[in-house]
Amino acid sequence: MNLVLVIDIQEKLAPVMSDAEELVANSLKFLQIAKELGLRVIATEQYTKGLGETLKSLDSFIDEKFQKMEFSAYNAIKDELKGAQNIYIIGIEAHICVYQTTLDLIKNGYNVTLIDECISSRDPKNKTLAYANLKDVKVKPLEMVAFELLQTAQHPSFKAISKLIK
Repeated sequence: MNLVLVIDIQEKLAPVMSDAEELVANSLKFLQIAKELGLRVIATEQYTKGLGETLKSLDSFIDEKFQKMEFSAYNAIKDELKGAQNIYIIGIEAHICVYQTTLDLIKNGYNVTLIDECISSRDPKNKTLAYANLKDVKVKPLEMVAFELLQTAQHPSFKAISKLIK
């Protein structure tokens, strides 16, 4: 089973990312693709009192949200992962919550893919360093993942997803 995990794309955190506009647009596009393919989408929110809630534009694509105070989302979501094999991550910040969550997921036997255009940090160098320190994780562009999930142009969602990607 495939699962999408949205990490901390929140009201007060998202706008301060180095590529905030692109991050939100690409995240919205990926979540539309995930919904078109019927993937379960869960999200985490770090300290909502200080950072706000998940961006409203993403809300309608999220099946369930989980509150957390730890930087890794693993303990907050581990009960939701039963049956999941492949976890696709979008979120912020690359070098903190995304990084620590990814390490914990790999340690617990999950296949993790980071969707590059949907991952960010305030300083782009931190995203680069996070990727360099994640040895057993795949980092792929949104379009590559979309077509891997489709597998064929005969997939019933091929036309809808192709329109989203253009």
